[in-house]
Amino acid sequence: MTSKTEAPQPRRWKKSQFRVHSRPTHWSAEDTPIPARHDQLQARRWRRATQGPNDVAPPDAKFAKYNVETEVPTYDAEAYEQHLTHADWTKEDTDHLFATYRDCNGKWPVVADHYASDRQRSMEELKARFYGISATLLSLRTPITSMTGTEFDLYNALEKFEPAKEAARKRLAEGHMQRRQDEVDEETVLLSELQRIMLHQATLDSEREDLRRRLDHPQANSNSYPYATSQSLTQLWQQLLAADRLKKNQRLRPTGNSAYDFGGTPTSARPHNSNAGLPDAGSRRTTLPSATTPQSALPVDLSKAELSRYGVVVGQDKLPSGVTFASDRLSKPRVAKSTLQTDKIAAILTHAGVPDLVPLPTPAVIESFEALMGKVHTLLDLRKFAEKEEQELRVRLAEAS
Repeated sequence: MTSKTEAPQPRRWKKSQFRVHSRPTHWSAEDTPIPARHDQLQARRWRRATQGPNDVAPPDAKFAKYNVETEVPTYDAEAYEQHLTHADWTKEDTDHLFATYRDCNGKWPVVADHYASDRQRSMEELKARFYGISATLLSLRTPITSMTGTEFDLYNALEKFEPAKEAARKRLAEGHMQRRQDEVDEETVLLSELQRIMLHQATLDSEREDLRRRLDHPQANSNSYPYATSQSLTQLWQQLLAADRLKKNQRLRPTGNSAYDFGGTPTSARPHNSNAGLPDAGSRRTTLPSATTPQSALPVDLSKAELSRYGVVVGQDKLPSGVTFASDRLSKPRVAKSTLQTDKIAAILTHAGVPDLVPLPTPAVIESFEALMGKVHTLLDLRKFAEKEEQELRVRLAEAS
């Protein structure tokens, strides 16, 4: 049995259903004016030959909403002569500036490029003149007290324009653009180091504030005056001891003194021969120091040599409540009631070589500083007296002449 191979049949392509047989359309190029321009410029556009000129809308009709005219303040000759005159600007130069601003749609780089005058003017000068006139016309049209929030913000922005600061800002920007790569890397390193220092300073300030908060203990609401004498303290101890005896697990132990422990503890509660080798109750009685005892009568463990060696100072000054630092006695005398007086004190201390921050405000340093401040105040008083005498002398000389 033999098989016969069939030859491949040619493939038929289906005809596309979207193909439309039509004749070619003729187009014609026509000149069409541009409504947004004022220089009679026309654009060449293509239009079907089968359509009339009025059958199709102009191509720029849908973009007509974007043809926004730039708002430029207007003024007349009388308003210019009364409020807008300037020594460096004439009326012709000002009119030319406003016309150029209107033609360039408020683009200041374009305005500075198209502005032509006998005197070469920078962009900052043009801005200052334009903003100054705009602010003046805005205040004349609407008083400042009657302006809305938006109008007052606009007036404030126009009034505070500074040409020198704007020029400095541009020079700084140009300098930043012309930097080398090594300068950029160095600035990056310095900024990162500054950020690290600021974070460390913030952490140190928070820790210092926490330490001051811990040192500044809260004041008790109750009055502690009833427990300022020995008798009141003895009564408080007896009350605490009586309350502790009612508990199952006693935490307070009697002192053995009958004057303090309700005339002595019971015999059954004492251990056998607990008083052996101890002196009697009368010899064990001690006298507690009262609040009226003077400071000089209290025992002192350190001698004068030891006090000088270890830097211990026994002060008699009354300290204020709260946390105080020795450095406050070096910083507070520098500040006077007036700023002028403070500046004079700072100048004298700087001339004398006294630093703003003393590293170790020891008592000797504080004493020397207070003596120096006394001389500074004396010097300021003498200077004030000398100025007063010189002024009076000048007045007398003027009267004599």
